[in-house]
Formats: sequence, structure tokens, C-alpha cells
Amino acid sequence: MRLLRLTIDDFGLIAYADVAFCDGLTVFSGETGSGKTMLLGALRFALGERAETEMIRAGAARARVVLEIEPDDALRARLTEIGFSLADDDDVIVTRELFAAGRSQARINGTAASASQLRTLALAVADVVGQHDALRLLTPAFAREVIDRFGGSESGELRTGLRRAYHDLTALREALDDLRADDGRALAQREFARYAAAEIDAAAPVPGEDDRLRERREILANAERIMAALGGASAALEGDGGAVDGLGTAAAALGSVARFGTALGTLADELAAAQSDVNEIAARLARESEAVDADPAELETILARLDTLERLKKKYGGSIAAVLETRAGFAGRIESDATRAERIAGLERDVRRAESELEEFAAQLSARRRAAAGEIEALVGHELHALAMPNARFSVVFEMLERISADGAERAELRLAPNPGEPERPIAKSISGGELSRVLLALIVAIADRRERTALVFDEIDAGIGGATAVTVGARLARLAQATQVVVVTHLAQIASLAHTHYALRKREAGGMTFIDLETLDARQARLEEIARMLSGAATPVSLEHAAALVGGA
Repeated sequence: MRLLRLTIDDFGLIAYADVAFCDGLTVFSGETGSGKTMLLGALRFALGERAETEMIRAGAARARVVLEIEPDDALRARLTEIGFSLADDDDVIVTRELFAAGRSQARINGTAASASQLRTLALAVADVVGQHDALRLLTPAFAREVIDRFGGSESGELRTGLRRAYHDLTALREALDDLRADDGRALAQREFARYAAAEIDAAAPVPGEDDRLRERREILANAERIMAALGGASAALEGDGGAVDGLGTAAAALGSVARFGTALGTLADELAAAQSDVNEIAARLARESEAVDADPAELETILARLDTLERLKKKYGGSIAAVLETRAGFAGRIESDATRAERIAGLERDVRRAESELEEFAAQLSARRRAAAGEIEALVGHELHALAMPNARFSVVFEMLERISADGAERAELRLAPNPGEPERPIAKSISGGELSRVLLALIVAIADRRERTALVFDEIDAGIGGATAVTVGARLARLAQATQVVVVTHLAQIASLAHTHYALRKREAGGMTFIDLETLDARQARLEEIARMLSGAATPVSLEHAAALVGGA
């Protein structure tokens, strides 16, 4: 993976900047307030960090940053993980814009991307280390992170397994607690379920029964009118001179002449069929008359049954189908409660098994951490000696926790005795700002071979140091740059003299506005003049001579 180019438009005080990163050490320098950190802010913005609208240059409608990256397999895998794919010969182009209204938008190779996706991508692109990151040394979480990084893939797999086991155990404990705490409420619910199921079973409702009963109720309630109508209809069909007789007479009349023409025969047949149909209707009318029996006892029974069904529907659902569905739910509740003790016992077994698994992961991770800590102590001690802290003693101390957490069974603390005769104490209580920066750099150098091959970006990590110490810090940064891209914002000439590519940021005013310009120091003389300025504030013959000596030594 390699950073190729960063293009900035209207970000902060930078109207336009075009940065081409080299393979080794890229350095940005400039006077205090010249915008060095602002330039790295643009890089962070491209990698998903939040930015406020105040970062848009005054008078501009939007800020725009484009980051071009040459991917490796790890970066391609990370892109696939977040839903993007690349052709074999494609570079990665991240474009992000921030508008005055507060909205931002991002694209990866032209496809819309979220800030969260950019932050995931950033993990495979760059580690940005600033002065505030040195303060992370003071936290147990940072110490644990460094140790686990040094532990490599084995520590990573153990930590992943431990977190999974921890979350599984937490879920099982919560389920068991809920089941145990539910006993009193469950008893009341179980009793109600049994009562309700018995009530529904006693009524034994049948789907559609209420519709049929309502129809029968209407018939019985209007029996007299229905009987009168049926009787009138029967008389019209079967009485003297009724439809049956008339159709029979007509069919016989035409039947006597049917042989004289096809149409006459057809009509005779149709009349005979009509008489048969009317006969059938008359028979049905008779059956309906028999069915309409205004028995007060039947009506009373129907009304009572409908009342029972309506009460069930009001209590357990708006329809008989819903009542039966509720009954099935009560049955499930009764069955579930019947197996409560069995389920509690099963969960207790699962909890014990999950506790054992968690303890096993924690024990293995603890052993790996202690082994890694021993190696880190030796490597960091060696680096601190090279960084002008020859008598410093560095150690990692573990404190066991009362309960295993999602991060393991212990907390880690980094300790240091910077001078002879001093006891080892937590870093927060033992060192100055310059020493803090050197310890952070020593840690980064120590884990350099164990980290993902991302670019390393240092934002004034050299704060609080100078002189010979600055030379040794620069040497360590140059050593890192032999294995990975290193980008440094610095105010130290000793570090700038080691750059493979050197940029200077200049602040200027024009038209009542302030701008920051980026100058590429390709020419040797321009580079010497910048280093001379960093040494003494101006390019004098003496400072230029000193700058030439620094560059020559580098």
C-alpha cells in the first residue's frame, strides 16, 4: 500500500495544494501557524474524520480533498469488506467534499461512500500519530492495544475469540436471569392461560359458525313473513292456473305441431324444460317452508350461542379465527411453562460451559500478552537508549481484574524510570512532554515489523525535543521510512534534513485574506534555505553552512 497524492481545494486556509508522497520520508515544515497541521487535517478528513464547516475556506462554497492510493492485497480486502471492488490495475481514489450547509459527501472510485466506510478504509491506509496520541500512552487501553499488536495474528485471533465468548456468556446470563426473575409473573400468566384455554375449549367455537347462526336467527325472527312469501310463491307456481300448469299446457300445444318445423320442436322442448325447472323450484319452496319452523326454543338457543361467541371474541380476538389463534398461543405458554425448570437447568449448563470457554481464551491471551510484553520491554529499552535516554528502564505491568471483561483478564500499564535511582512509575507520573514523545516513537519502532503495512503519519511528534535528541529521533524516523512510507510534520531541522521529499508551507495575505501555499523544495538550495530558517529563523551564511552539514550527514 502506498500513498500517491493528496489534492486539496479550499480546506481551511489552503486554497489549493497538490502533494505527491514519496516512498520514503515526506516532510512538511513551516513557521508556527503556517498550516502544517491543517494539511494533515485534510488527510484525516479524506479518511473519514469529522470536519466542521469552519474548515471551508472563507468565501468558498465547499472544501474538497482527493486522496490517491496504490492498493496492496490488504487494502483490496478491506475495500471488498465494505462493498467496493477494484480492477487489478486500478488505484484507489477517495474524494470527499464538505459544503457550507454542513453536508458532506464522499466517493471511492466514483461510488458513493459513507464516513464510516472511509474510517474502515483508513485502518488499512494510514496510522496518524499526533501530540494527542502521546497522551494515549497514559491509558491502559493503549498499553493493551500495543501489546496485542505486537502479539500479531495469534493475539488477534485470541482476542476475537475472547470477545465472542464474552458476548455469548453475557447473553446466556441475561437469558437465565430473565427466566429466573420471571417466576412470579409467569405463575399468574400460566394460570390465566389455563383458565382462558379451558373457557375457549368449553365453548368449542367453529370457524364461520357465528355467520351461520346470525343467518338462522334472521330467518326465525322473520318466520311469518318468510312463510307468507314462500306460500304465495308456491301458489303462483302450483295452484290452479299456476305457472306449472300453464307451461305444461303450452308445451303440449306446441308438441302437437312440432313435427311441422324444427323451430316448433325446439320451442316445445324449451317449454317442457322450463316446466321441469319450475317444478324443481316449487319443490325447493316446499322444502324451505318446512325448514322455516318458528320454534321459540331454537331461536332462544341460537341467541344464547351467539352471546357466548361474542363474549369470546371480545375477550380473545375480533373473530372466531382470532380466538382459536389466541388459544394456540395459550397452549404454547402452558407448554413453555411446563418446561421452565428444564430450560433453567439447560441455561445453567450453557453458562458454565461459556464461562469455561471464556476462562480458557483469557488464560491463553494472558500468556501471549506476557510473552509479548517481555519482548516489548527489551525492544523499547533498546530504542530509548538510542533516543538519548540511556538509563531509562521501561516495563509493562499487569493487574488482574476481579472479573474477565471483553478485553481480557487484566489491565496493562506502561511504566518508566527515566533516570538512575528512580523507581519505575506509571508514565503519566514519570516523564516530560519530550520524553513522552520519545517513548511513543520507541513503541512505534518496536512494533513496526508487527503492524499492517500502512503509512505512518506523524504530526509534530517531535514536540519538546531538540539538539542531539532531535538527531536520534530523525534517525529513527528515517529507519522506519526504509520499510514503510513515513509522513512527518516537523519544526526540527534535524528531521527535515533526512527527507526524501520536502514541502514547506508559507502563509501570505492577499486582498485582505490569508492563504497558505505549499512549496515543493526540489532544488537543493531551496531546501538548504528552509533548513537554515528552521535552525536560526533566517538563511544566514552560518545557518546555511549548518544546514549543508546536516543534509550532507543525512
